[in-house]
Amino acid sequence: MVESVTSAVIEKALDTVLRKVSEGRKLSTEDLVVLMLGLFREIRNDIANTNKRIDTLYDLLRKIYEALIKGATTQRQKAGKSQT
Repeated sequence: MVESVTSAVIEKALDTVLRKVSEGRKLSTEDLVVLMLGLFREIRNDIANTNKRIDTLYDLLRKIYEALIKGATTQRQKAGKSQT
């Protein structure tokens, strides 16, 4: 709840600062802090997205590994049966 309110406030403040930038107006210290907060939020989102992609790759590798182990086990069992 608090995060969504904070995010909305930062978004609104960021829009105001970006409007100032597009108008060529001078930015205050508070404006720079808002820009930094916006940047940190984007970095956090990028990290979260990267973590999701890493998790997806890890799951895929796990499935490939399990399939390889299962295939190798099946081949050993078949080889053992054909020798007897």
